[in-house]
Amino acid sequence: NCASHPDLSGINAMPSLTMSSTLVVRPPVAVSRTKRPSSRATARPHGPSPFRPVDVSRWSPGLSRRGRLVSTPGAIADPEPPSSSNSASPVIVDAPDVGAHGSGIAPSPPQPSKTVIVGGGPSGLFAAIMLARRGWTNIEVWERLQRPPSPDANEIWGDPNRSYCIGVSGRGQIALERLGCVDRVLSYCKTVNGRMDWSPQNPEGKETISNKQYATQVIQRDRLVAALLKEVEEKYADAVNVTHGVQCVKCEWTGAGGAILTRQPTECRSDEHKSGDEDDDETCEAPVNQDEAGVRVTVPVPFVVGAEGASRRNAVMRAMDDDDACDAKMVRFEDTNPRMYKTIPINLPESYRDDLNYSARTKGGVALEALPTKEGLLVGILLVKPGDKETCAKLESMESLRKYFDEDFPMFTDFVTDEDLELMAKRPLSTLPTFAYCGGGSLHRRVAEDGDSSEEAGGACLLGDSIHTVKPYFGLGVNSAFEDVTILDDCLTSAAGSGKWTEALADYSKRRAEDAKALVDISRSFDGGFLTFVLPLILDGIFSKLLPNVFMPNTIQMTQKYDWRFSQVAKRKRRDRALQVAILASALGAMGTVAFMVVRTLVGLMMRAMTGGLAA
Repeated sequence: NCASHPDLSGINAMPSLTMSSTLVVRPPVAVSRTKRPSSRATARPHGPSPFRPVDVSRWSPGLSRRGRLVSTPGAIADPEPPSSSNSASPVIVDAPDVGAHGSGIAPSPPQPSKTVIVGGGPSGLFAAIMLARRGWTNIEVWERLQRPPSPDANEIWGDPNRSYCIGVSGRGQIALERLGCVDRVLSYCKTVNGRMDWSPQNPEGKETISNKQYATQVIQRDRLVAALLKEVEEKYADAVNVTHGVQCVKCEWTGAGGAILTRQPTECRSDEHKSGDEDDDETCEAPVNQDEAGVRVTVPVPFVVGAEGASRRNAVMRAMDDDDACDAKMVRFEDTNPRMYKTIPINLPESYRDDLNYSARTKGGVALEALPTKEGLLVGILLVKPGDKETCAKLESMESLRKYFDEDFPMFTDFVTDEDLELMAKRPLSTLPTFAYCGGGSLHRRVAEDGDSSEEAGGACLLGDSIHTVKPYFGLGVNSAFEDVTILDDCLTSAAGSGKWTEALADYSKRRAEDAKALVDISRSFDGGFLTFVLPLILDGIFSKLLPNVFMPNTIQMTQKYDWRFSQVAKRKRRDRALQVAILASALGAMGTVAFMVVRTLVGLMMRAMTGGLAA
């Protein structure tokens, strides 16, 4: 219960900002409030909520569905689409065409005898695909969760309670295209071309259509995993072996740089809506029998890739963090703007656009963000502040939830069934991940120079959430993880000349460690209040319009310039901020000087008048 947490209700909710909008007007629609419809065509008479003066009858069919693919920036939220004047130029991906497994032309150093990727989520499977496309073999992926259903099982993925949604933005699509996965992944995605926002300031709602190079593609997180798993098994089964239901519980470094990994079977039950890096969102139970007859396995591994998130259960990351000789150290931040959430399916009527991110905020700072799925339903996420006892009490029963939706979310209430509200009431609150990054300027473990020459040279590196954990508001997590893999791919190509794949690891740290920190720093600024988030957006909007040749667009738009590294974005925005402060200080100083001169003149006139009066 979120009411048991410290009272942090004074923290502001993340504001929802738009640059241009069109008021949505939609006719009355009909949806059963008792049972979830089997299709979006189900209808029932509908009227405006008696609790808030929202004129639902003004909602019109809206703009026609558009075939043009344009993008939105966020997995959960799309706070501000970039202006057309600052749209990014087409991105040219300068990367070798590796082609099909074993037939690529990318130069590659001799491979290690064995590679183990700890973590079979999106980043781990994508890394396996990258290595297999280079012609590497004997690649194992260890995943503690059970195997996901087939991505083609529409009857499963049509259930909005199955998994939360994430957005694949331009960065992710470029990476997927490069490794030949984009067509498969996008076939299970829903395109989002803009957003619809309701707020206390705009109770009737605003529709904003994005105009960017890449349309955000929304997919259930676990379905993305299933799609990448299918890619592995259909194309690279001779090179990659994925084992589910096993957990790496121990990582011990060898003198030559590799590791001795210990794994054991687990019965891990993934929370339907887990955030991805919180220990209490998942239950893992080790088997009672842990003898050496097959339950617990110890394996020597020359190359280890840690892709299991940023929690301490990540054995590879934990081993690096605890090793004094390793520069890679996790830096975790206290969550100063925490949120907890529950999910709720929303049965979107056919008269509504199904390519928008729907969003509503209350006066109390509660936000409901909803993303569409390929099957047509919206998966809504209700974000609540810990310590908000009043709201928490409303989430405990179907009856109180129904009243809460009637009062605070009238735009959605008739599209939410009693059945789903009952499930929502029973479901515990989940937590968003906290910010963390891999510090020390290193994302790998250095290869020992004086190791045992009889051993095979080895090494280890981290990628994905293990090096940059952010909240999913702006779609930077999984997309940056895909980008990590392509950068490691580039480093392996560069190491081909030396013939030593281990040299690629130091190069990877050099190219990506600064970006991992910058990504988390930028994301933390997005999670702040007025001074760190809203005011900079306002200043950037003003200065970039007045002096477009001097100032860049706001930070959100800059992160969508896919040819810019995150560290470049951070440095450029620091420069812009310094110039803005200097200009504002000069302007205030000039205004102060003018005001002083005016006051001095007025005082002089008053003194002369008073002197003249006394003389008379």
